[in-house]
Amino acid sequence: MSIEQRHDSRPAGHPAKPSTARRLIVVGRWALVAAGVVAIALGFAAASPAVRFAAFAGLSFLLANALWQHAPLSRACVAAAAIAILFGAAVALYRLFFWGMGLDSWLPDALGAFIGALVAYPALKRIDRVSPSGL
Repeated sequence: MSIEQRHDSRPAGHPAKPSTARRLIVVGRWALVAAGVVAIALGFAAASPAVRFAAFAGLSFLLANALWQHAPLSRACVAAAAIAILFGAAVALYRLFFWGMGLDSWLPDALGAFIGALVAYPALKRIDRVSPSGL
């Protein structure tokens, strides 16, 4: 059930039409995810493990926030971690073949993605309690 359906007073048979502000917020959330992917893709070779950890934690958090609009929060967090970990694996393979870096460079990426999803769950749950409008 989407946030719009949870907070809509219409009868069950009528589909909820999202407001323009709601659409802009959803688009903004996905734009932040895209910006995170681009930033990671452009800076992956020069970044230290700590920077990559933080980048993937942020990406996972943003993915959970964006996916939460389309799935329950727990499923959104699991999917966000999985997607970010797979993206990190792809980046690590690129680093392995084109930069000669070992696959151990993937560990900070995966750990960051996992931690980002773990942090997202209670944070987004709290935001939902504080802002019942779902924005």
